Amino acid sequence: MQKVKVSHKGRKCKFLHCKHVLSIYNHEEYCHIHLSQFPHVYKFKISK
Repeated sequence: MQKVKVSHKGRKCKFLHCKHVLSIYNHEEYCHIHLSQFPHVYKFKISK
């Protein structure tokens, strides 16, 4: 069985004044609310 990649616990969203604590499974720097405001950062997965 493969181990699931996790990020550090207790990371906070880098958006100004945002206090959301990121999930250990969210490897981005922003929470799901603010990630969509940065189209150059947001990564879409295209299924084939």
